[in-house]
Formats: sequence, C-alpha cells, structure tokens
Amino acid sequence: MPVVRTSENYLCEGNRPDWCKVTSAGVFRVSTSGGRFDLHHYDFHEYWLISRGKAKVRSEGVEYYVKAGDIVCTHAGEEHDFVEVYEDIEAFWFEDPCPENGRTGHLHRTAEAAKGHAVPCLSVPEDFPA
Repeated sequence: MPVVRTSENYLCEGNRPDWCKVTSAGVFRVSTSGGRFDLHHYDFHEYWLISRGKAKVRSEGVEYYVKAGDIVCTHAGEEHDFVEVYEDIEAFWFEDPCPENGRTGHLHRTAEAAKGHAVPCLSVPEDFPA
C-alpha cells in the first residue's frame, strides 16, 4: 500500500488538544515500489508539504510536478491525487477544520474512484523542473 501513516498517533479528533480544530495532520509516504492511491476530495482545505522525493500530482483539475519543498494546496470540494511517482515521496499533510455538518475521511465522486488506482513509478521526465 503506498500511503502509510508514519505515526500511530497522527493528529486527529481522537488525540488532538481540545483547543485544536485541525481535522487531521501527519506524515505519509508514497513508494516507487508500487501501490495504490485514490482520487478524492474533502469538505475542507488540505495541504501537502513535500519533504522528499519527486512525483506528479493532480489538484483542482491541474497536474503539477512536485519535489521536496513544494506545497500542494487543494480547495475544499476539489479532487486531488498522485498521478506518477519518480522518487519515493514523503510528505506532511494538514487539513483545515471540518465545517459544521462536514464529513471527514477521503470522499469520492464515484465508486470507481473509491477503489483507487495503481500509481505508475517512472523515471524522472526530462521536463521535470530543476
């Protein structure tokens, strides 16, 4: 499985301070050894800070190359996904507070999207930004 929670206690409703309204935050990895990811969205904004690796992601209908130091910002209700991985990815995610009557967890527009997809692991493309 390409996404692994690196801490048994990533920040979420069950273990965050009472004053903290963050929906969740933590570290995840996407490996070049293959695996699955899913096109999903949330009822709140989400941010990924890429700390290691290189990949292509889709957020809000646009594909981007990402590498260490990049931040992917996805607006509430917009879908996002990993399209390709070139070097093992390690990233920190942060989710804004969930609005009243909002839903948590990965949300999917179709049953097919909920199944996830194989993430191709490819060589770094020639046009990858330096």
